[in-house]
Amino acid sequence: MLQQLKDPVHFVGIGGCGMSALAEYAQDMGLSVRGSDISQSETLERLMMRGIKCTSTHQNELDVDVKTVVVSSAISKDNPEVKWATKSGCQIVHRSDLLAFFMKGKKAITIAGTHGKTTTAALVAHALKSAGCDPSAIIGGVVRDWNASSRCGKGDCIVVEADESDGSFLKYHPWIGALTNVGRDHMEFFRDQDGLESAFLKYLENIHEEGTAIVGWDHPLSRKIGAGYSRQRLTYGFVLGSEVRATDYVCQDGKTSFTAIIERDQVRCSLNLIGRYNVANALCAFAVARALGLDVKKVAESLTHFAGVDRRFSVIYESKTVRIIDDYAHNPGKLASSVQAVKESWPKSKLIVVFQPHRFTRLETMYNELMVAFKGADEVLVLPVYSAGEVSTRDFEVETLARDLEESSHVVSRGFKTKDHVVQFLLAHISKQEGQTFQECEAGQTIVLTLGAGDVWKIARTLGQALKDRLEGRGNGKEE
Repeated sequence: MLQQLKDPVHFVGIGGCGMSALAEYAQDMGLSVRGSDISQSETLERLMMRGIKCTSTHQNELDVDVKTVVVSSAISKDNPEVKWATKSGCQIVHRSDLLAFFMKGKKAITIAGTHGKTTTAALVAHALKSAGCDPSAIIGGVVRDWNASSRCGKGDCIVVEADESDGSFLKYHPWIGALTNVGRDHMEFFRDQDGLESAFLKYLENIHEEGTAIVGWDHPLSRKIGAGYSRQRLTYGFVLGSEVRATDYVCQDGKTSFTAIIERDQVRCSLNLIGRYNVANALCAFAVARALGLDVKKVAESLTHFAGVDRRFSVIYESKTVRIIDDYAHNPGKLASSVQAVKESWPKSKLIVVFQPHRFTRLETMYNELMVAFKGADEVLVLPVYSAGEVSTRDFEVETLARDLEESSHVVSRGFKTKDHVVQFLLAHISKQEGQTFQECEAGQTIVLTLGAGDVWKIARTLGQALKDRLEGRGNGKEE
């Protein structure tokens, strides 16, 4: 356990979601922060706008005054900055230990689970703030209301996203520990089903003995694990028996409404988010509020004003004929939930998914699950794997992925070698859409949904800008 943090602090891989949030929070705590990553990005630009010194390369040596170097499990011991820190006698801290350090002395609320962590954590922090708690928060995504991934509140609560990918979430001992759901992911770390389940049960057992476990009850594995927890517990979901439950669910045209039953209380709610999974995320926020004794009516009122998190179902472009949406989904459960939510909200629209597989280890450990995740889409365009530095000897060429995906998900699928080829294909398709102009189409939109944790978002941005240029008479000529 980290006892003392020596300033200044340098973050290796500061462009990562979790690392940038920690860097922001450290700066808010008055520390001198700087960092590096392997390339320039919007995250680095945003951090530099905050006054954090960032470089887009890993350097052979750091500023001589650096006293602490923060790393994640993705950073190799052979990294030049880690080598320099070791040689220079710097304090080298894993990001999870720094997060645990920031949680000390506060009533910690951790959000864990295979998917839904980021949006749920943001919703919980939003709900607590609306109920008067003024919480701190460290979250793995840019919360639109804050234009940041963290906030430093004056209250005694801190909401954090607990990442299970490397097992480091077992270092935390929260007052409230939420478990959204459990599915097969990061199996290169957990090895087998027993290892996965035992880790999440241990996470719940680490909750303070006077605290509360908040467990998603819709998912069989989280329900199984939660049932084995013997102390104070609140369950949430759609399923009967959940102590915090949703009924009267309606999802239409990009909005969702439902009634939340919080034990004996009932409140009507609306969200500017779609899908049952986002209702479940909101129910988790209600459960946390109930565990803290907060006013659930204030929480319900606050949901209408929740603006969401960047790259979590972000609408990039809209016209009468086209809607472009970008989402961070990259494991089977997330991918399937995103596809289903779009088809549920806009059932008459044609859905074209652009899928960029993320990491070879994910393909190697859950290939069959990934291949069936796109049922309900009309067409899937498959990009090369975003390797994140990994290598593989197996055949994961786009042609193979597209063929297997088409056979398993029963959806037309095509492989593309580059992002530019995808943009060109989509522009040609949209131009011919049912022979109608952008201004005149009334028969339903084409929805382009970009999915993946890599850089597939660039397709959504490039395509959206090309369509804007076309409508304004620039680029390839004015649209008819």
